Amino acid sequence: MTSLESLRRRHIDEVRQFTPEAVSHLDWSRDQVLENQTRRLRQVVAHAQQASPFHTERLGQVEASRLELSDLPSLPFMTKADVMDNWDRLVTDPELHLEGVIKHLQGLFRGEHQNYYYLDKYYAAATGGTSGKRGVFLWDWETFVVTANLTYRMEVQYDARHSVESPRRTAVICAGSFVHGSRMLFPTMLDPERDVLVISAATPMDQIYSQLHDYQPDRIVGYASIVEELCAAAIDGRLKIYPDRVSTNSEPLLPEARQLAFEAWGINIHNTWGSVEVGLGATEGQAFSGSTIAEDFLIVESVDAENRPVVDGAEADHVLVTKLYGTAMPLIRYEMTDTLVIDDGPNPDAPGYRRIADIKGRSDSWFVYSGNIKIHPMVFRGVLGQDRHISEYQVRQTDEGAHVLAIAHGDFAPSDVENALKTRLAEAGLGGAAVSIKQVDELPRHPETNKLKRFVPLKKT
Repeated sequence: MTSLESLRRRHIDEVRQFTPEAVSHLDWSRDQVLENQTRRLRQVVAHAQQASPFHTERLGQVEASRLELSDLPSLPFMTKADVMDNWDRLVTDPELHLEGVIKHLQGLFRGEHQNYYYLDKYYAAATGGTSGKRGVFLWDWETFVVTANLTYRMEVQYDARHSVESPRRTAVICAGSFVHGSRMLFPTMLDPERDVLVISAATPMDQIYSQLHDYQPDRIVGYASIVEELCAAAIDGRLKIYPDRVSTNSEPLLPEARQLAFEAWGINIHNTWGSVEVGLGATEGQAFSGSTIAEDFLIVESVDAENRPVVDGAEADHVLVTKLYGTAMPLIRYEMTDTLVIDDGPNPDAPGYRRIADIKGRSDSWFVYSGNIKIHPMVFRGVLGQDRHISEYQVRQTDEGAHVLAIAHGDFAPSDVENALKTRLAEAGLGGAAVSIKQVDELPRHPETNKLKRFVPLKKT
């Protein structure tokens, strides 16, 4: 067994050892959830004050041992820009430096090495997120153990109460490289008897259909837009598989996709919400009444555009999230631009927890070309999100390919990125694509909301 295999095996073993405790939390009362949040918040802030120069400066005057949840609005919030501008001062391990992590990710992305563990104990990922602004984030050992359990604990709870027939096969459609968090997280099954097939989201759809047909999974995990394509293919007979559970991630799930799943397989879709920064934030249970927020390990504050609290049931402009686990990269009141509606009413899946009733965040859009060639945004994100010189970007579909607007810095080489995109597009089924990149100082935003649409498909005629 190689060193990488040994690390991965040990990590998954610890994930599964923690599963009984993670599942037991779902039975907590609201008082237990809030008591746990208060205790963990005090620990997180105290550690950040002591070990992170960035947090020492911004939270140094806070009496961590006396913090109450009601005190959170008085603490400063932080953004992705704050993380990137203060990376070395934010992390708590003096061995960690942004330059070293970037070199690690570049080597992994280029195939120069295969070890996705950094310093044999961390997992790093670069992401553009929904805004297109690049960020580099770090998961320590505990973060992965907890996040993997938050991802699948409701599924494990369901399986414990119902008989599950063999063979157990889950098909996971995610990023093709470990530089994106989905590749590390979603293929990690809590059930040791469950087999996993990993398919890159950049794979042409016909090939995905073929692999799924041969594999015959009883469960599917994938990007919401791809799941919608699978449902449509199953309905018209191009895909003959019969899953009994489908879970989506990374993109907003449209009501139309749920209807397609009912038509295709007679089942609803289990939705999730999260990000590379904070891990898996919410999962949908059997009641399909909203996604249960992982409030035993996260604090989620709904706020308006001025960061003032928004009452449950009202639409938030964005949310501020505090991670209550993992010590390497403390994120305290971290801004996420997702627009959510949170419901604090009775939760049949987990009585002590609030739910996300509606997710109104941006949705990545497929680019559809002549001949019904469909290109998933991950094809573009996999290249643009990994170039260290690109901080923000927007991709506009053209008749023969794409035009990219990029805010870049340093020794930016547009021709290298153009060639990389052409290669990835050809691999995804669009050969001979025309790709151009224009370096700009700012990206066009919505005149009223100032929001950025990162992927702009051609208008349908």
